[in-house]
Amino acid sequence: MAAYLSTAVMLLGLVVSLGSGWYIAKGPFFGFGTPPLPSILAATGLFVFGIIVFGWGLSSRIDAGSGDERVIPGNEKV
Repeated sequence: MAAYLSTAVMLLGLVVSLGSGWYIAKGPFFGFGTPPLPSILAATGLFVFGIIVFGWGLSSRIDAGSGDERVIPGNEKV
């Protein structure tokens, strides 16, 4: 169950960051008018929030799927 939830969180962050990034870039790069400054500021905040949520979901997804396969380095000389 944790893998499904973390995948949903990861996809939510991806959709939010892609959507807000497109809104920021659509004016200067895709030939639309430049959005108003408060909208650009809000979209930038949403972009940062989306990146953080995406990273949180990805980290949780990796942790949920890894099991006990971590490599723990030893302290001995080889």
